[in-house]
Amino acid sequence: MGDRFDRRSRPGQSGSGQSGASRLGARLMHTRGKPPPTILAWGIGQPASIGHNNGPPLDVEQPGYLWRRYRWTKAHAAAWKTPSMAVLKFRVARAEAAGMDYRDYMSALLDTGRFLQARDRDVPRVDALAKVRSAWTRVIPRLAPSAPRMQSAIILSSLTAAYDDPTRAYHNLVHIAAVLDELSRHGGAANDQDALAVAALFHDMIYDATRGDNEAASAHLACLHMTDLGVAAPRVALIEGMIRATRHSADDVAAADADTALLLDCDLAVLAAPRARYLSYAAAVRREYSHVPDAAFRQGRAKILAGFLTRPRLYATPALAALWEGPARANIAAEIAALTASA
Repeated sequence: MGDRFDRRSRPGQSGSGQSGASRLGARLMHTRGKPPPTILAWGIGQPASIGHNNGPPLDVEQPGYLWRRYRWTKAHAAAWKTPSMAVLKFRVARAEAAGMDYRDYMSALLDTGRFLQARDRDVPRVDALAKVRSAWTRVIPRLAPSAPRMQSAIILSSLTAAYDDPTRAYHNLVHIAAVLDELSRHGGAANDQDALAVAALFHDMIYDATRGDNEAASAHLACLHMTDLGVAAPRVALIEGMIRATRHSADDVAAADADTALLLDCDLAVLAAPRARYLSYAAAVRREYSHVPDAAFRQGRAKILAGFLTRPRLYATPALAALWEGPARANIAAEIAALTASA
């Protein structure tokens, strides 16, 4: 990479009479007094002020200056070593989602001291992000051929950032990728696969366990974004209706057309998952409702699950009902038993 902050004088400056620190200070003067840019980058988390990566302070007279500079240089060298492929893909994807070059993104992480992140090794998140980005870049050009690329990239960045909220134990990128997988697996005969994919991408974008209008808020946001990108009004209305139906109320299920029914079934595919995965899902839901006392949570969760069991069918799509109905009812009954036994 080279030493971007080489203290040696430039050619033709050897006779300037300036000290090394003075010359370096003059070379970096263009950064003085300028506020660092502020970005919202997925992986950095909250909006972060990204500095100019200028290294340690220019206090050459202070004891230990050379040692601090050495440590700083070594840290940069270690950060730029080739990581594993999973980590590299994750970082590149986050840089693209933030609208940044990979080197600029790594410099930003270095400036915040966060270039080594625990989630770099979270392979399910790596794969989920790749699937979300792939779905977006495949569908949006077909729905909105004239959409500005930068605007599309900004919306994708906000979408991935929303699903990466650390409070989301279940309704996160992994869940969205799972729904996209199920749609890809079972949606070959869907009437509008592109609208289904967009509805899947946005259906949990707004998620707050303390409010009851998440689906309506997500649908409204999807409408705004799709309209801004230039998606045709009938398709925007279709997407909005699909997302609102993910409340999974009995009325929503009864009124669902074939495509909406498929989305609802794929959203609830986890209910029929193998026992270990179902238990992981149930534990993740509990973490999302950590603000609710145990007794109230057990009572409320058991009531919701019992309501599902009273329905004639959990899944509206005949093919998926044949696959998932039995395992889902068994999982739900077992969770209700566990919730009521500990009450």
